Amino acid sequence: MEDTFNTRVVLQAYPPKDVHTTSCFTIDRSQPVPDANALQLGQVLVKTEALSIDPHHRLYIDAPGESGPGEEFRYPLGQPIFGIGVGTVVASRSDSYSIGDWVRGDELPWQAYTVISDQALTKLPKTTSAPLLDHIGVLGMPAFTAYLGIVTVGRPKRGETLLVSAASGAVGQIAVQLGKVNGLRVVGVAGSDDKVEHIKHLGADAVINYKACEDYARAISQAAPEGIDIYFDNVGGEFLDAALLNLNRHARVVICGSISTYAADKSKIAGVKNLDTTIVKEVTLQSIYYQPHLGTLVEADFLEEMAQMVACGQIEFKTDERIGLESAPQALVDLFTGRNFGKLIVRL
Repeated sequence: MEDTFNTRVVLQAYPPKDVHTTSCFTIDRSQPVPDANALQLGQVLVKTEALSIDPHHRLYIDAPGESGPGEEFRYPLGQPIFGIGVGTVVASRSDSYSIGDWVRGDELPWQAYTVISDQALTKLPKTTSAPLLDHIGVLGMPAFTAYLGIVTVGRPKRGETLLVSAASGAVGQIAVQLGKVNGLRVVGVAGSDDKVEHIKHLGADAVINYKACEDYARAISQAAPEGIDIYFDNVGGEFLDAALLNLNRHARVVICGSISTYAADKSKIAGVKNLDTTIVKEVTLQSIYYQPHLGTLVEADFLEEMAQMVACGQIEFKTDERIGLESAPQALVDLFTGRNFGKLIVRL
């Protein structure tokens, strides 16, 4: 290891509601790289190679007392926040890991080096066909989440219509392509002309630019006059409410995310008003969360099928890579202000 200090992105303050700012973070270089000789039995020292920038990071920096996650999920002040990342083992006192192994951690701190229990890591295969960063992208959480939503909750039938919000994002772009693989008519939703064109490139049959329409429900009806059989919801809020008005009988709604409300003042948000329209249609609304499915046969099926689809060109994955740990706070702000294009990754 050539580094002498351990660069960290430290959370110094909780940002106000409806505010996306980098000022709540500081870059800290006051600590040395952890001493490999001080590792305890079962610990490894990981050099972080890349971090996944995800919507839940903003949810977990809400101030105490705000409507949001419980105290057990809120990031503490004075420490780096954490999330999904990949890295290389540079020292080990674990029988399960050797120097040079690739690993993924679901709670990897935003810092260059981390001492961590071997139980908190997943060993990754080192192959030329799957680069390390694929394991936080097309073979990682975003694609697995899309797979769970489309395959296990959506239960697609050829010829049905799928609506995907945030369709150019990390999860949405995979959901669009899985819809086409399964023979669906796909309507994507995005917020800029270049994102609209990219979703069309991925195979979507129609795309809605939500920033260019005044009436979401009408825009959905025009793009899908036959109605919606599966709605993959990444945004929540007003667009979810509009989608509910366009559902067919026995439609399935996949509740994946609610990025439009994560940082919002809940007292100023209009609640979902059209839930009653789902009753007589016998609509299924089900949320998905990838973590309980890790290590299951479902994940094994996903990894095998996704690798095959990528290899044969059925699936592609757009990333938005930022360079340097110092870029992580701005990347998080960009995620919520629409200035990202694809899966946001910070490469160290």
